[in-house]
Amino acid sequence: MGHDSDDIPGNRSQAVPRALSGSPGPCGMGGSPWLAARERDRWMRAAMASMGLAALATGFGIWAAVSTEYTPYIVAVDEIGRPAPVLAPREITDWPDAVVRHQLATFLRDWRSVSMDRSAMEGRFRRIQYFLERSSPADRKVIAWARDPDTAPFKIAETRTVDVEIVAVNLLGGRSWLVEWLETRRNRSSGKAEAARRFQGTFVLDRRVVRDDAVLLRNPLGLVVEDFDIVRVE
Repeated sequence: MGHDSDDIPGNRSQAVPRALSGSPGPCGMGGSPWLAARERDRWMRAAMASMGLAALATGFGIWAAVSTEYTPYIVAVDEIGRPAPVLAPREITDWPDAVVRHQLATFLRDWRSVSMDRSAMEGRFRRIQYFLERSSPADRKVIAWARDPDTAPFKIAETRTVDVEIVAVNLLGGRSWLVEWLETRRNRSSGKAEAARRFQGTFVLDRRVVRDDAVLLRNPLGLVVEDFDIVRVE
């Protein structure tokens, strides 16, 4: 007697819908739209997780760059040139006097000297910016000095040069230092020197946190001139 194949108990597995079976179908992934959609969701979640991790890594990199702080260390050298590291300075008074004298003298020479080489002067003015805080009293005074027709260095350079000789750099107390120096002007054409002018200035120093590689190379101790007052000594 003939029987329909679907009525035979051994063939009941054939009656299982294809969407729930593992057999291939036109939709792929076993022919199941539900399995295909689930696979797409899995890949989408993985992609979103990867994007989230990338965003987190980028954010951490930006935070690290902004919050990076360099700690300066002073290295003493003995008679045969062996370095001996010492503790990092916590306050400006922790810096050796010789270091402060050198930095102040360099700052003044770079600032007040006038030469015939315009590019050399521009390089010196770029260097002193590493020792000035933007919009600080000292920064505003240097800008005003550079714009004053009587002291504008590039205008003076048209006819004269100015040599700066540091006479003394002494600590007054706290963060204040007294500097004395001579300025000698020479005629560019004849080379004849005018009488030396003596100046005296009180400089108030401060320390800033070094966060930039360029500043680290040119001003590793973070010493800045916060304010100053200069008088000519007759």
